[in-house]
Amino acid sequence: MSDRYRQQVVDHLVRPRNAGELGDPSGRGESGDAACGDVACFTVGISDNVLEQVRYKVYGCAACIAAGSALAELVESKHLLDAASVSKADLQDALGGPLPAGKEHALTLVLDAMHKAFEDHWNRKAGEMLSEAERGRVAGGKSVVAAMSGGVDSAVTALLLKEAGYEVATVTFRLHDGERGSRSCCSPDTVLFARDTAHRMGLPHFTLNLKELFDRRVMQDFVGSYSEGRTPNPCVACNAHVKFHASSFLADELGYHHVATGHYARVEEGPTLARPVDASKDQTYVLWPVPRDLLSRTIFPLGEYRKAQVRAIAEERGLAVAYTPESQDICFIPDGDYRRFVRKKAAAEPGDVVDREGRVLGRHTGVVDFTVGQRRGIGVSAPTPLYVSEVRPRTGQVVVGRKQDLEVREVGIRDLNWFLDPEKAACVQVRYNGSPVPCTVEEADDGRWLASLDEPVIGVAPGQSAVFYTGDGERVVGGGVVVRSDS
Repeated sequence: MSDRYRQQVVDHLVRPRNAGELGDPSGRGESGDAACGDVACFTVGISDNVLEQVRYKVYGCAACIAAGSALAELVESKHLLDAASVSKADLQDALGGPLPAGKEHALTLVLDAMHKAFEDHWNRKAGEMLSEAERGRVAGGKSVVAAMSGGVDSAVTALLLKEAGYEVATVTFRLHDGERGSRSCCSPDTVLFARDTAHRMGLPHFTLNLKELFDRRVMQDFVGSYSEGRTPNPCVACNAHVKFHASSFLADELGYHHVATGHYARVEEGPTLARPVDASKDQTYVLWPVPRDLLSRTIFPLGEYRKAQVRAIAEERGLAVAYTPESQDICFIPDGDYRRFVRKKAAAEPGDVVDREGRVLGRHTGVVDFTVGQRRGIGVSAPTPLYVSEVRPRTGQVVVGRKQDLEVREVGIRDLNWFLDPEKAACVQVRYNGSPVPCTVEEADDGRWLASLDEPVIGVAPGQSAVFYTGDGERVVGGGVVVRSDS
């Protein structure tokens, strides 16, 4: 054995540190696969963000057993931030150098088990706070929790903050069961990649398991919206209920002041959102629901950069993410087939395709397949192109008409989140890639707001977001959810 393993490895095998399992741990994490022979389990006792106790159990090869012992010894009695900064390189040094060929997986295995124990610890502390809390601390100071998805934008965000002198902790969210090897921001491979990227920058990394919250507030809403004839935007729902609340929760637990993401936007006095330097990457449209108290502590470093500059920074600093492809539109639908995803989770009953006068033109297999403005896949032939102008889930009817039938001049909006005085709203944007249209805004008696458009807009669907901007189109006044539109 001494010919294959260094003396430090042998020492940990002969005199294992902290072997065993805590009876009442603050968190428990397991990684590996019994079928493959290697499984690591860490239990931790945490008080005031200090790892007062660490125990490990490893079933597998000698390298994994020694790595578990070395890691437990490295992190015991350390602050969580220091423990979360321990990288594969640090663990390798503790074992006296590189492990034999084919045994490098031991480092990843035990680190992943320990981080899952931290993840379990946060989940036990959070309870319902992650779903409802808006625990905003007064923004200030130079400490920040930066969300990392495994892509170039979030990695450069963390790097820029570090270089600007911030004390940075990174976090990756487990939002759904992403497939191994997929481009999804939540796949197991991506979580490991984000952690490794953070550690290579010398930053602590945490994971938060938000799958239950994400399913309840984003995925179920997504499916339910199509069943009810609405057009959802899951990124808006995630920003409203998940991502920023979770980041601020972790920041508060660590005593940090700010949160940051890799969105292309800027925060200006108010606070309010402002469009970024790179107009082609503008994401203010999906950020309108972020509560003001959370926005006041949020930093968007990429708002001052163009995408090409961001990739160049990653390349210059030697970050592996410099060449990662753009993320997909819907993170929990890797193949992009949202109709198939919805049909797996919602009942789809056949119904009639009708014109505006109610004449039956054909049949369809479920209203979940349709959204206002849709042209393809209607299943009805006509001399001129037909578009979906209305979806009626109660009667099962899908109404179609000409393109001009989609034109609307008034939009009803609910669930408004205002950053500035509504009187400053001069134009409205009703699509992610759309342009703001001049409008007049007034509050209706039933709590909704009405936007009267100076020019018609085509295909405004219930469930979409309507975001108001100032007269120059640069600052977000507020936003809400479309409930109806009239021609």
